[in-house]
Amino acid sequence: MTTKYILDAVEAAQVDTDLLGGKAENLALLTRNGFTVPKWWVLTTQGFSTQLEQLGIKGWVEAKVKLLAGEKNNKVIAGIAQEIQAEIGKQQLNDEIIQGIRSSIPDDVLANTSFAVRSSVVGEDAEGASFAGQMDSYLYQSGENAIFTSIIKVMQSAFNHRALAYRIQKGLDLSDIRAAVIIQEMVDADVAGVMFTAQPITGSRQHALISSTWGCGEGIVSGICNTDETTVALYNDDVDTIINDKDTALIFDAGGTHGTTEVPVDDGRRNIACLEKQQILVLRDIGLKIAESYQMPQDIEWCLKGGHFYILQTRPITSLPPINAATDDVQVWDNSNIQESYCGVTTPLTFSFANRAYKHVYEQTFRLLGISEKVVQENQDMLNNMLGLINGRVYYNINNWYLGLQFLPSFKTNKADMERMMGLTDPVDMIQDKQLSFNEKLKKVPQIFKALFALLSRYRKMDTLVAEFRARFQQVYSAINREQLHTLTIGQLINKSKQLDADIFLNWTSPIVNDFYVMTMNGKVHRWLEKVSVEYPDVVQNNLLSGEEGIESTEPTKFLLRMCGYLRQHEEMKNLVLEGENSKLLGLIQTRDPQFYSQCMDYIERFGDRTIGELKLESITLRQDSSFMFAILKNFLANPDLSLESLAKNESKFRKEAEELVYPLIESKLGRRSLRKFKIDLGKLRDAIRNRENMRLARTRAFGLFRSIYLEIGEQLAFYGKIDEPRDIFFLSIEEIYAYKEGRSIHTKLDTLIAPRKQEFASYEDSDLPHHFWTKGAVYCNNVYEYPHQDEDLDLNSEHLKGTGCYPGVVEKNIRLIFSPDDELSLDGQILCTVRTDPGWAPLFPTAGGIIVERGSTLSHSAVVARELGIPAIVGVPNLTKILTDHEKIRMDGTSGKIERIEVSDND
Repeated sequence: MTTKYILDAVEAAQVDTDLLGGKAENLALLTRNGFTVPKWWVLTTQGFSTQLEQLGIKGWVEAKVKLLAGEKNNKVIAGIAQEIQAEIGKQQLNDEIIQGIRSSIPDDVLANTSFAVRSSVVGEDAEGASFAGQMDSYLYQSGENAIFTSIIKVMQSAFNHRALAYRIQKGLDLSDIRAAVIIQEMVDADVAGVMFTAQPITGSRQHALISSTWGCGEGIVSGICNTDETTVALYNDDVDTIINDKDTALIFDAGGTHGTTEVPVDDGRRNIACLEKQQILVLRDIGLKIAESYQMPQDIEWCLKGGHFYILQTRPITSLPPINAATDDVQVWDNSNIQESYCGVTTPLTFSFANRAYKHVYEQTFRLLGISEKVVQENQDMLNNMLGLINGRVYYNINNWYLGLQFLPSFKTNKADMERMMGLTDPVDMIQDKQLSFNEKLKKVPQIFKALFALLSRYRKMDTLVAEFRARFQQVYSAINREQLHTLTIGQLINKSKQLDADIFLNWTSPIVNDFYVMTMNGKVHRWLEKVSVEYPDVVQNNLLSGEEGIESTEPTKFLLRMCGYLRQHEEMKNLVLEGENSKLLGLIQTRDPQFYSQCMDYIERFGDRTIGELKLESITLRQDSSFMFAILKNFLANPDLSLESLAKNESKFRKEAEELVYPLIESKLGRRSLRKFKIDLGKLRDAIRNRENMRLARTRAFGLFRSIYLEIGEQLAFYGKIDEPRDIFFLSIEEIYAYKEGRSIHTKLDTLIAPRKQEFASYEDSDLPHHFWTKGAVYCNNVYEYPHQDEDLDLNSEHLKGTGCYPGVVEKNIRLIFSPDDELSLDGQILCTVRTDPGWAPLFPTAGGIIVERGSTLSHSAVVARELGIPAIVGVPNLTKILTDHEKIRMDGTSGKIERIEVSDND
C-alpha cells in the first residue's frame, strides 16, 4: 500500500497528530469546528523523514543534533545548523511527495493560486513551547516549482540556528526532530494581525489584545510594520484602541511571481484605525470561541479580506505576566502580634496545629456569644482561615478577624481597639463595617444583644471563670504522664492527642473572652488618657499597668533569681555553674548538690516549656536541653545588684509616678466622678491583663504536652523506618498524621514526602518577609509579598529611629542583637535588640539595660514583662535589626520611643 504523504483538511483530522505537527493539528481543529480557515493541505512528518532517508542523511542528522545537548555556545549551534541545512538543500523534493502534491491539489488551483508554505513541527504551537518565529515561512508562492522549493526551505528551517537554540533553551528533545509542511491558500489581506485572547501586557484573562496593520501579517511578525493596539473586554463591549502611525505595509510583490514587498501607506490611512469597533467585536467573538474550544487563552493569527475574517493559525499562549486581576479578592496579612508566638520560619506541624486550635477556639466562642449553629456553619470558611502560612511564616488573616468582629456590637470601636492590641499600625481601610438597611439592622438586633449580654455577664465573673479554667486545665494536664508516653503505640499516641485537643481547645472560651475584655478595656483606658490630652499616652498607660502582683509571665525570672540566691550562698556550686559547660551542668549538679538539682528540676517541670519560640512545636525546650536555663543563671550571677528585692522596687516606681500624674489631671479636667470611673476601668484592665498572662502559661504548658506526644510519635516512626529521623515529624501536618493512622493518607511514603518539604522550608530561612502586606487572588500565585506603604528605600545609614515607647527611661549603651537561644546571651547591662519576643525571653530581660523590639505592640509580652521588671523598652521599630549593628552604641528614650545612633561598631 502506497504511503499518502499529502493530506487535505478532512483527511488530516482523521490521522495521528504526530503526522501533522503542532500547527497543522491546530488547523485541523479549527476547520473541524467550523472556523473560516483558508483551504490547506499538509505534507506529513512521514514525508519529511522520507526526504531525509532519500538523501541518506537521517542518521547523520540525528547524530549531529545529539552533539548539541546542553550546548550554550551560539557559534557551535550555528555551525551545526548550517551543516545540516546545507545537506538537506542538496537534493530536490522526493518524487513521491511531488506526485502526492499534484494528485491532492487540483491542477488549476496549483497553477493559479498563491500559497503560504509553513512549518508544522511536532511539539510546535504546544502549550509550553510555541516555536513562534523560529522556523521560516514563505508567502505568495505561485506555481509548483516555487512550492517545491519552499517545502525544501521549510524543511531546512526546522534545523536553523533559531529553532535549535530554542529547543536547547526550552529543554526539548533534540533526538527526534520531525517536521510537517503546510501548504495553504494565500489570502491577499486588506488588514491582518494577531489577537491574544488574554492581555499579554496586563495579564488580564478578561481582555483580549488585538494588533492590526494594513496588508499581510508578516509585517507584524518581522517587525517591519507598526500596528494599532486594541484592548477589548471579552464579556462586554469596552474597546480601547491606540492608533499608531502605520507608514509601511507588506503586500504581494506583483512585480515578481512570489513573495512580498514593502510599500508606503497612503497618508489618508496612516493614522486611522485599521478596524472599526464592530469589526473588533466580531473578531473578539471569533477569538473567544476559539479559546473556549481549547479551554485556554490563544495566540491567533488572522486577516480581513472583503469584510470577512479568516483564521490563519492559532496556538496556546505560553506566557502571561505574573499578575492577578484587579478584581481578585484582596487579602490583608499582618504578623505584628502573632510573630511573638510563631517567630521566623514555622514548620507544617506547628502551623496546622495552631490553625486547627484557632478554628476550634473561635468556633466555641461564637456559640458562647449566642450565635446560632446555622450561622456558625455558614462561617466555616472564615473560622478555617484565621491564620495563613506564607514562606513558612505565620500571619493573621486580617480580613477574617474583621469579619468576626462584625458579630459584636460597635464594629468601629472594636476595630480600633483590636488594631491597638495587635500592634496593627498599617491602615486597612478597605474593610469597613457592613452598611445595613433598617430591616437588616432590626433583624440583627437580637443577635447583638445576645452577644453583648454573653460578654458582659462573663466580664462580671471573669475572676471566677479564670479560676475554673485554670483548675480544669491543671486536672487535664496532670492526667498525662510524659515518662510513660513511650509505652503507647503510634495509634494510641494519636488518640491521646485527639483527646487532649478536645479536653483543652474545646474548653478554651475563657481566655478568648478575657482577650476581648483586655481589648475593650485597653481601648477604654486609652480613650480616657487621650480625652485629657496626656503626653505620650501609650507610655503613661504602660506605666499605670506596671507593678501588678501575681503575673506569671515574670514568675520564671523570679524563680531563677531565687536559684541565684541559693548559688550565692553556696560558693562551690556557684563556681561550678559559672565555669561549667551549659549542656553538661544538669548531670554534674545531680551528683554534687541534690538540693539545687531538685530546684533545677522543679523549674523545668513548672516552666520547662516556657522558652524562646515556646508555641512552636519544633522548638527545643528545657525538657530536651537545659542549656538556656544555665545561660540565664550565669547572666544573673554576673550582676550582683540583681535580686528579688531590686526587682520589686523597680516594679512599683513608675506606676506610682503615673498615678500621681494622671489622677489629678482627670479630676481637674473631668471631675471626681470621672476619676472614680477611670480608676474602675483601670482596675478592670489590670485584672484582665493579669488573667491573660496567667492563662497564657496554661497555653504554653498545653503546647508542651502536645510537643512531647508528637516527639514520641516521631521517635517511633523513625524507629520503624518510616521517617529518617524523629524530628522529621514536624514537617508533616496534623491532618497528615491523623490520616496516616486512619487510613486516609494520599501519600504514605512519609520519608519521600518530608524530604522536599524540608528543603522548601530551609530555603525560607534565607529571606524575611514584611510584617504587613496584601495579596490578590490565589495567595501563592503571582503575588509579591511587599510592604504596601513603603514610600522610600530603606536607609541603612539613618541616625535616628522611632518606635513606640513602652516604659520610660533614657539608656546610653551598646546594643546586643540576639535572635535565638543559640546566640551569645551575655548582656551585662547592654541594650537587648531583637526582631520579636515571646514569654520565653523574659529571663533574659533583667540583665538588659534596655529592650528594643522591631515588632510588637504596647500589649506585647515584651512590653508587659519590661513594665513588670522596670526596664526601659521600645517596640515597633521598623527595620531595627537591619539598620543597627551588633555592639554599636545608641541612646534610647523609653518615653518618646526615639533612638539615636552614637557610635557604629566595627564588630558587624
